[in-house]
Amino acid sequence: MTHKIALTNIMEELVENKMEELMKLSNMCTCDRCRTDVAALALNKLPPRYVATDSGSAIARYEWMSTFQLQIMVTAEIQQAIEMVLKKPRHEHLSGSPTTPAPTT
Repeated sequence: MTHKIALTNIMEELVENKMEELMKLSNMCTCDRCRTDVAALALNKLPPRYVATDSGSAIARYEWMSTFQLQIMVTAEIQQAIEMVLKKPRHEHLSGSPTTPAPTT
């Protein structure tokens, strides 16, 4: 029996897992364009963390992903990315003009 091994950037998983929560807290659009813009901006500032994954590596990935310092770093970069996208959203509303996100309270 052969195990399939894949190369994975676990930083992408971290950003994806945290991003939606932070975007909703910021009261911003969560369309595909805004989501991918936030993810790209955050991931370009964060160091990649590649692992060769197979069925036995889930525990090691979880331990590395759950460190407090890492969570703070990821959260900070996502917040900065959200601020940038809120200032200049690149998606278009049905009218063809960029949408304006709802004001934050």
